[in-house]
Amino acid sequence: MRVLAILLGLAVLTALAGIGVRAWAPGFDAQALRAIAGGRNATLTSIAWVVTEAGSFVLLAPLSIAFLLLRRWKRPADDIALVVIAAGSALLPFVVKLIVARPRPTIEHLSHLSSLSFPSEHTTQAAAIYLAIAIMLSQSLTRGWREAAIALGVVIALAVAWSRVYLGVHYPTDVTAGLVLGWSWALLVFHWARPKLIQDQPALGRPAAG
Repeated sequence: MRVLAILLGLAVLTALAGIGVRAWAPGFDAQALRAIAGGRNATLTSIAWVVTEAGSFVLLAPLSIAFLLLRRWKRPADDIALVVIAAGSALLPFVVKLIVARPRPTIEHLSHLSSLSFPSEHTTQAAAIYLAIAIMLSQSLTRGWREAAIALGVVIALAVAWSRVYLGVHYPTDVTAGLVLGWSWALLVFHWARPKLIQDQPALGRPAAG
């Protein structure tokens, strides 16, 4: 099954990257984190607290459900792809965290967490789900608006990534891995696995596609 192949492949590649990061990038990560923490102020902290919630699955799960309900199941394969992307964006970072077992940064946290650090779950989820929703929205838009929708999805994910580092709960490489993992997962599922979902759902009114 294509979805399972993508899931396993991305999990293995991200875990290998995480093991490499733990071995070779701790100095860069620590320096970058201290530099970002040195620029903290009350206004930025308030913004970071709001932005970081955009990557929370507590928000993203109902957002995805509401989006699907508004679409009224008009494109079943697309809708199934979004469900798969949302579920995978929560599962993938959880599995990789267990393999890499990287502790959270030792710098002062503005949010207290005891879970593992690599990759960032918030960032992975934001990257995957917002990009998937943007792609689905863009299908009915003209070229300029289509590009704007994709760009907005990317910017939201980048903002979530920044907030996680700013709050001191992730290293820069944690959120970088989250962005790459989330975007790769969404694109591969939507553009490679979705055609198979269309083939598997002829009864739902979608024609087979290669």
